[in-house]
Amino acid sequence: MIGYLSGEIFEIFENSVILLVNGVGYKVFPTGRFLEKTKQKEASSLYITSVIKEDVFDLYGFETLEEKNLFELIINISGIGPKTALGILSKSKIDEIMSAISAGDASFFTGIPRLGKKNAQKLIIELRSKVGNVTPLSFVENQERTELLDALRSFGYQEKEILPIMSQVDKNGGRLEEKIAFALKHLGRK
Repeated sequence: MIGYLSGEIFEIFENSVILLVNGVGYKVFPTGRFLEKTKQKEASSLYITSVIKEDVFDLYGFETLEEKNLFELIINISGIGPKTALGILSKSKIDEIMSAISAGDASFFTGIPRLGKKNAQKLIIELRSKVGNVTPLSFVENQERTELLDALRSFGYQEKEILPIMSQVDKNGGRLEEKIAFALKHLGRK
């Protein structure tokens, strides 16, 4: 299975992109928010979920691991397919989706194609049992971790350089700015 792709946006379509990785173009279905901001020839990295059915092998791409994990939870609910799950993740940010689930707000999900009121209620009930009634601390921690990764990438570091030091950064604790400074100090030593 493909779990992560990093390359250049080769082509942009209405609901997908071709991500060129080492000369191979992968057709990936990302969120609508990603499609709105991405540009051709731009370097990009996406977490990937492969959905394989009888006659389909589709790749769905996400900017964060949290989006990917939530997508996988949603597609495991009977009656909700990957296109609908992608529509949910395209509608809002993860914390807003989690708040709607926590609040039991089925109306939040209205307007998403192929997701009626009954399936929205089913989604809320099933996801609540998997992630709890409140926004889990892991989502908050993962959001900060994503911000840290994004900041370090903006300094020109690759994920393969960053990931080995993340456990040291997590042990160090502190505010986001302190974590960035700590990580930069350690990355500078290599």
